[in-house]
Amino acid sequence: MGLRDYTKKLFADTMQDMMRTTPLQKIRVKDLCRNCGAERQSFYYHFKDKYDLVAWIFMQDYQTALADGHGAYGVEHAARMLRRMKEKSGFYKKAFADRSQNAVWQYIVEYFTKMGEEFVIRELGETALTVEARFAIKSHSFACMGHTVEWLEGKSDYTPEEFARLQYQIMPELLKRAYGIQTSADD
Repeated sequence: MGLRDYTKKLFADTMQDMMRTTPLQKIRVKDLCRNCGAERQSFYYHFKDKYDLVAWIFMQDYQTALADGHGAYGVEHAARMLRRMKEKSGFYKKAFADRSQNAVWQYIVEYFTKMGEEFVIRELGETALTVEARFAIKSHSFACMGHTVEWLEGKSDYTPEEFARLQYQIMPELLKRAYGIQTSADD
């Protein structure tokens, strides 16, 4: 692990520790830096704000879940990520509870929307996406994020595997083809 990765992980670990007792909206970057023993300019070298840091933590968990499945997108990958989120539910509940203008869930919706658009263009050879395709991709991202927040809050009792299967069942066919997801007739 290089110095840059080490520093980002230090900020991430400290943020997660602080969020055990403090809501995200009450955590200030200067307090985070003090707890890390780091300068504020070091934080801003790596992240644009605390929400960007929390989104980075989510993406690290997402990449870990993907790597655990040898890079294969699909229901199993989603289930691994959901299990990871459930293990860290205290952190994720607090992260997604924030509804400020820079809310973490918005970063994540934007990331998955952009990723879906890029996959469709690259994997399906599209040169441009239709308005309908963009809308379907963004709608799916919003739906999955909204359902995930409710699931973490205990408003549904799906197992991670059931929840992942349902997410993929409602996925637009365009995304299923782009991600190379095989669906069975009984889905």
